[in-house]
Amino acid sequence: MSENSTVALKKLGLPALISGVVTSCLGSGIFNVSSTLAQGSTVGVSIVSWVFVMVGIGSLSWVFTNLSRSYPELTGVTDYAYQGSGKLAAASSGISYFVSGFCGNLAFLIMLAQSFSIFSRYVPYLHHFEQGNSPQTLIFISLFSWILTFSVIKFGAEKVAGFNTIVTIFKVGALAVFIIFGVILFQSGIFTAHFWQRISDNSGTLTFSKMTFNSFMGQFGSGLFSMIFLFVGIESASMLGNRAEKKSDVGKATMFGTIVLFFLYFVISMLPFGMLSQQQLATLKQPGLVYVVETTVGPIGGALMSIALIITLLGALLSWFLLPVEPLQRLAEQGIFPKWMGNTNKVGSPVGSLIFTQVLLQALIASLIFTNSAYEFSLSLCTVTIVISYFFVGVFQFKVGLSKRDSKIIIPGLIVILFEIIAVAVSGLHYLALSTLVLVLGFIFYTYTVGLKNIKKSEWLMIAITTIIAVGTIIALLTGMMSIQ
Repeated sequence: MSENSTVALKKLGLPALISGVVTSCLGSGIFNVSSTLAQGSTVGVSIVSWVFVMVGIGSLSWVFTNLSRSYPELTGVTDYAYQGSGKLAAASSGISYFVSGFCGNLAFLIMLAQSFSIFSRYVPYLHHFEQGNSPQTLIFISLFSWILTFSVIKFGAEKVAGFNTIVTIFKVGALAVFIIFGVILFQSGIFTAHFWQRISDNSGTLTFSKMTFNSFMGQFGSGLFSMIFLFVGIESASMLGNRAEKKSDVGKATMFGTIVLFFLYFVISMLPFGMLSQQQLATLKQPGLVYVVETTVGPIGGALMSIALIITLLGALLSWFLLPVEPLQRLAEQGIFPKWMGNTNKVGSPVGSLIFTQVLLQALIASLIFTNSAYEFSLSLCTVTIVISYFFVGVFQFKVGLSKRDSKIIIPGLIVILFEIIAVAVSGLHYLALSTLVLVLGFIFYTYTVGLKNIKKSEWLMIAITTIIAVGTIIALLTGMMSIQ
């Protein structure tokens, strides 16, 4: 039996909501994005990609702000999908957001393990954590994820959210220190050396030549998912909207948090290109930013940055352990997903959803044995699934604009829709194919809860098409036609 009615949830003020946005987004990605970009794109193309992402994410942030003000009774991405596209869309959005959340958790856990490897000069055993899918790494992240889960179950969500404010202040401060050192050590000659050139990777050795259109498109898409991944969690204030002291604070927190993140991400991702050559950046071990500091400042600087990364990841993990289950609870309340997903204990923690999350997370951890790019795989699957949720948000905004015949509402919604479609198209359609496996999982919960007789013909058509693609994806994986590496 749910205990929701007996639990008085502590309301969150504007500072807590802002820190929730910043902390939810500031995770492992910022510490690795420079080296990821260096492997596939030159500085000029990276800047073009950043402009594209800023337009898309900026529009998404504006949409969340506008919808939170116009529809204060709605809470988060699944409500927007429900209102804009129906129950099946809400189920699809919810399960996609849920899977994105625990894939993001997995990426954070992998990076957390790798952040300890820099101390292997003092504790040799820690060198096992350099590989994202080594047995030692997989055992560590498995145990640590269970510890976090039981902590949230025991202490509740609000205590964790309060702790995030402290974590946010610390990690923004650590990144600010990096910016200061980066500006001091920045060399314009290194930054502009291959500013607008074609890039080729020959067994780890980068070569540069004259830019072509095909090269530009390849570079444009190579780091796009890494950039978008940085902003996963931008909707966290909206997802926690039912716990806000003032509904108006949700929009303020989203916009202010987005501005802070834009500045930090762009500056921190670009500065290393003026500190080390692109060849050096591309071949750095993960987490890249830690080794940028170690190379330019020295071992002590690298160790301090690694400590900052560890604290950053702990804060991000605490946030992300809350976000994935929010849509499951909401959909359970609306009768779209099973009731047990919404049941909470005496401190307000959704025990059933958290345990279910962990079971799936453990299965995904086990699958990392078969990939040589564990962190990149987790990051990409996290991003492509969240794109589905964001797409439905854009559709709702677009429909609202059409109904009101207001171009100021239509255009941001249309930009979000196009942004999500283009991002997936240029980054890798095979990840979109993998996401159909996620959608089928949501369809199973939906059909079980709603009942076969209550499903519309149009919904059956979408379920059938998605299931066929999912079966084809499984066959492609088993036959080697598709790889998760």
